[in-house]
Amino acid sequence: MATTQAGSETQPGDVVIVEGHRVGEGRRIGEILEVLGVPGREHYRVRWDDDHESVFYPSTDAVIQRSGRRPRKT
Repeated sequence: MATTQAGSETQPGDVVIVEGHRVGEGRRIGEILEVLGVPGREHYRVRWDDDHESVFYPSTDAVIQRSGRRPRKT
């Protein structure tokens, strides 16, 4: 089961943050629109800051925050 930083179940409206992996590459921030998959193997339909939507499979470089605490893009 995917969880947020606060330890609760991920839900639409939560925010996913993926830090840049190379020098000069900024973080990606998106809003989770839909939780897909089965418990323990969730993935998400996400609308990113550039208004692009995609299906996102999180890995260890992704952080999910509860809605209402959307960070600023750097």
